[in-house]
Formats: sequence, structure tokens, C-alpha cells
Amino acid sequence: MTATSDRRTLRLGPLVTGALLVVIGILWLVDAVGGVDVPWAVLLPSALIVVGVALVYGSRTGHHRGLITLGTFLTAAVVLVSAVDVFIDVPLTGGVGEESQHPTGLAATEYHWAIGTMTVDLTDATLPSEPIEATVGLGQLVVIVPIGLAIDVTAEAGIGEINLFDRTASGISPDLAAADEGATVHLVVKVGMGRVEVRRG
Repeated sequence: MTATSDRRTLRLGPLVTGALLVVIGILWLVDAVGGVDVPWAVLLPSALIVVGVALVYGSRTGHHRGLITLGTFLTAAVVLVSAVDVFIDVPLTGGVGEESQHPTGLAATEYHWAIGTMTVDLTDATLPSEPIEATVGLGQLVVIVPIGLAIDVTAEAGIGEINLFDRTASGISPDLAAADEGATVHLVVKVGMGRVEVRRG
């Protein structure tokens, strides 16, 4: 490696550090002066972009293991921050293992399970006008609704898969929604990490 390459390799770390400080400083200034809330979901991807650009620029001058490590850390942080809104909104309450709810009278408005599998069968229940919420922290959530029922459903996951009436979404913070015309029943289903399914039965 030439002396010029050595100098570039040595200077790349401080250059990236300085660029990150500039990005963070600008975003915090906007947050403080402009009254605009700058969330971590914006700050972290901005830092990741800076590191990525630096790695592209410095790819000819060495491996830059420190920057690769930083980039890996930032990538993991971005993934977690992308899912944290759903994680925070899903209570780790209930039990652990398998749970089955099959109400025959007036259905409850909340069903929560911490870890494992929960099935909520609403096919024989009288459904309330208030929104029904069903959540599982870690695991699988299955909700069965009556055939022919006009329903408004919102499904979210922190990390995992959603199957809503045979429509599928997966990955980081997937969400799906379905609204029948004239729906009077509102269903919100969430899983922190895992799989959520809503089907008719």
C-alpha cells in the first residue's frame, strides 16, 4: 500500500466521525430551533448513510474494519428502532404457552398474551361496538371472525409476518388493513415478534 493510501486510510475514520457529528448537530439544531421533532428513526438512518458513503469512497484504500463494525451496529439499531413502536405498544401481559379464547356471550374488548400462541375465536360471540384489541408479545396470534361480518381490521407486527384474509406482509414493522363497507366492528391485532393471522371461520 502506498504512502498516499496509508494517509487516506488514516484520515477516513476522523472524516466519518466529523461527518456524523455534523449530521447529528444539524438534526438536533432543527429539533431545538425549528420545533420539529427529529426521532431516532431519522437520526440513525442518516448516520448509516454517512458510514455507507464513506465505505464506498474508501473501498480502494483498505478494509476499514472499524467502519464496517460501526455500520453493522447502526444497521441493527435501525432495524430495532423501526420495530420499537410496535414493540412498545404490545404489552407483555397474560401468560406463557398456548391460550384459546372462544367467547359465546359479549366478547371482551381486550385479549393479551405474553409469550406463545393465542387463538381468539369470535365466531359465536356478540361483538361490541368498541374496538377489540388482541396482542401477543412474542409468538403467534390467530383471530377468527364470523363469515359475512362487516369488519374493519388493522394488523401490525414489530418483526414478523401478517396474514390478513389471505393477504400477507412480512419483515420489519409490517402492517395491513382491511375495511368492509358499513363495518361496525373494529379489530386491532398486534404481535411484537412473530406471526399474526386473521381469518374468517
